[in-house]
Amino acid sequence: MERAEKSSEGKSLFEKVWTLALHRGFVIPTAEIYGGIAGIYDFGPLGTLLVKRLIDLWRRFFIIEETNFPVYEVSGATILPYEVLVASGHVDSFVDPLVACLKCKAKMRADHLVEEKLGVRVEGATVDELNRMIRENGLRCPNCGGELSEVTLFNLMFKTEIGPLGGKAAFLRPETAQVIFIDFKKAFQAMRGKLPFGLAQVGKAYRNEISPRQGLIRLREFTQMEIEVFINPKEVNNHPGIEGGADSKFR
Repeated sequence: MERAEKSSEGKSLFEKVWTLALHRGFVIPTAEIYGGIAGIYDFGPLGTLLVKRLIDLWRRFFIIEETNFPVYEVSGATILPYEVLVASGHVDSFVDPLVACLKCKAKMRADHLVEEKLGVRVEGATVDELNRMIRENGLRCPNCGGELSEVTLFNLMFKTEIGPLGGKAAFLRPETAQVIFIDFKKAFQAMRGKLPFGLAQVGKAYRNEISPRQGLIRLREFTQMEIEVFINPKEVNNHPGIEGGADSKFR
């Protein structure tokens, strides 16, 4: 995300909006009277109304008013068994590069540290490449100036167990897509569906971010609104409405 331009008063538009949201109680740090938890927030009365309004608008536009194909909404569990996240690749690949200060023990995203200190984009850089950039440029802890550890990969999922001690391994879902995929067959049959067929979900997702920041932009618990559209791969170019997005470019 590009840095917001600073105003004449020294505060960016983001900083002004965030300060107002906190002051007016749109957003309340979770367990604030006990010190709070980084990356987790509650919504106050005004914030709750605003979130409800945004979700209602999203539902109306993407589900109710969608005319090219039917879109149905599901509501899935937020705890998923280990096997689901193995199949989706999250157990092995849902990771961020972690580096720690050997002096003050602070932990931070290695890629973010390199980008902030060197002003270069390192998205997709390997652990070896990040270690080399940190070592060659003499990067140190931004908090205390201490020496940094080697970069390691940290899995972002919250792990738990279902049942008593030694029970079945599970995770809090890191995104809403998995429930849509595993429920597709039953939902398709129940609604007597025809392809293309859309399933939508609004719900909580959880990611154990190394360094949550920027207010509500990078959180450990957040709400996702997602749609998966299932099509016949042999008819991918005959998809209704494809003309409207066929030339779109994604990073």
